[in-house]
Amino acid sequence: MIERGWFSLRWWAVWVLMSVCGAQIATGSSTPEHAPYGEAIFLGQGREWRPYPLLVDINRDGHQDIVATHRYPVDQNALHIWVGNGTRSFRAIPQTWPSPGYSGLAAGDINRDGHLDLLAASHFSRFHTLLGDSTGRFTDHVVKTRDGYTASELVDIDGDGHLDAILLGWQKTGIEIYRGNGAGQWVLTTQLMAGAIGRDLTTADINADGKVDLVVATANRGVIVYLQNHMGDWLAQPTGFTSATREFRSLAVGDINRDGHLDIALNGGFQGLRENNGPDVYVGGGQGTWTAASNGLKVAPSPPAWGIALGDVNQDGHLDIVAGGKTAGLSRHIASGLFLFTGDGQGIWSLQTQSGLPATGLLPPYSIRLTDLNQDGRLDMIVVHGATKDNEGYLSIWFHK
Repeated sequence: MIERGWFSLRWWAVWVLMSVCGAQIATGSSTPEHAPYGEAIFLGQGREWRPYPLLVDINRDGHQDIVATHRYPVDQNALHIWVGNGTRSFRAIPQTWPSPGYSGLAAGDINRDGHLDLLAASHFSRFHTLLGDSTGRFTDHVVKTRDGYTASELVDIDGDGHLDAILLGWQKTGIEIYRGNGAGQWVLTTQLMAGAIGRDLTTADINADGKVDLVVATANRGVIVYLQNHMGDWLAQPTGFTSATREFRSLAVGDINRDGHLDIALNGGFQGLRENNGPDVYVGGGQGTWTAASNGLKVAPSPPAWGIALGDVNQDGHLDIVAGGKTAGLSRHIASGLFLFTGDGQGIWSLQTQSGLPATGLLPPYSIRLTDLNQDGRLDMIVVHGATKDNEGYLSIWFHK
């Protein structure tokens, strides 16, 4: 069943408060009928959630399920799975697995038995290999390490048919690459960017040479692309993306201008309190060159925010952006919102103020995923939210109308 509970009342109270204060909050009942998104449903109330959730089919029923970890409360099992039924309902399954603590998550068939497995790269100096059986049960194997982690990826780097693990460290190790043997065992083979404070990580073939490359966002070194050559070596390509803090918090990769080269969208960059802030987009030339394409994204002076996703929300053939944002001057527990920018395929963006998404009233969105949850051919959205001292977090799900 859907978890709603006390949050629906809190959301209504915030809506009334903000309406009285003169601010507009976009909800299903307060936006025009053409707004793509309406009222959200909520899961996991009462916890501080961490990036990055997974949308995968755990039980092989053809419907997407949700996997996420929470940071607080620390005395509860941090790994949660909700199975979906292809409509608007999600059911939490019993936590029969050990808690990894809050983790960077990845999924794939690690031991090649036809069942989906999970990798949980824990903040607590270890990573867990959870081998699944498609019934919601997992066999846990733990590798102890020197650092905690913020993100992870599973991908076959060397083409041997076995998934390898790429882990982004919290503050010491930078990137670690573990080669897998197809049975859930790992060997550390590569370390890159030691000392970087990791924020986000994704894999993609940036230069279209058929090899897996890395795109990494950090808190102290900006964004770095690692190109893998045919010898398996990694070549660092600093991007030169600018932020006054040198930090970017969230990233997404896609071909925004449809030229056959992958581009990068970012959130969390910051140019100053008196400057307009917002997401950043850089279009790639395929060989490590990048050109800013952020026209229309810097809409207001605001603190840096988390969360960004790329997808064709309005189904016009061009990628759009959904990003988290904050409104300066508001209390932290109501300062955050979600913003839809539609793209024209040329790097020009338009903020959709009547999207049905709330500009304020939310706890901080740490991560955003776009996918078709209810199989109607339109992009829905799942967002994980952090918490403040007195306001507990949640997951919000926004269905495309």
